[in-house]
Amino acid sequence: MLNNTSNRMLKNIVVLALVCVLQACVGGDFRDLESFVANEHKNKKPEIEPLPEIPPFKAFEYSSADENDPFGVDNIASRESGRSGVDGANRPDSNRRRQPLEKFPLDALRMVGTITQQGVPHVVVKTNEGTAVLASIGSYMGQNDGKITAILPEEQRVMLVETVLDPAGRWVAREVEVTIDE
Repeated sequence: MLNNTSNRMLKNIVVLALVCVLQACVGGDFRDLESFVANEHKNKKPEIEPLPEIPPFKAFEYSSADENDPFGVDNIASRESGRSGVDGANRPDSNRRRQPLEKFPLDALRMVGTITQQGVPHVVVKTNEGTAVLASIGSYMGQNDGKITAILPEEQRVMLVETVLDPAGRWVAREVEVTIDE
């Protein structure tokens, strides 16, 4: 335990030491350091890499003369009829009675074999519910009004024609092939 006088004396010594240290840093001769800094980088030039060569811009000419006009009359849907501006001749028959295979999408149906009865080929189709259905040419399967147009037992495949809407809102026919699932 230091008394008050010793404490004050210790503070004076610390302050005096700090003043001496600070005095040593100030007023020194820094001419050699200033000369070094001024002369060291005087003759050196920074090396800068040349800019990369930029290839000339090649303009692209867009020509849509042979493309389908997206705003043409054939592609604009008629508001009053709800159909495309083109005739709906390929529209599927909405009054037709639905067949059992039409409630399943094509990827949920598996062709498991073919049978020929009295010279007429039939295809055996298994649903994802586990039931097997016998279909022939003219039968419908799949959810896009897919009508069986050909059964090829030798090639183990069935050809369908589906009726779907294209992006322009027109009914179009598209061919689909279903093969026997090995």
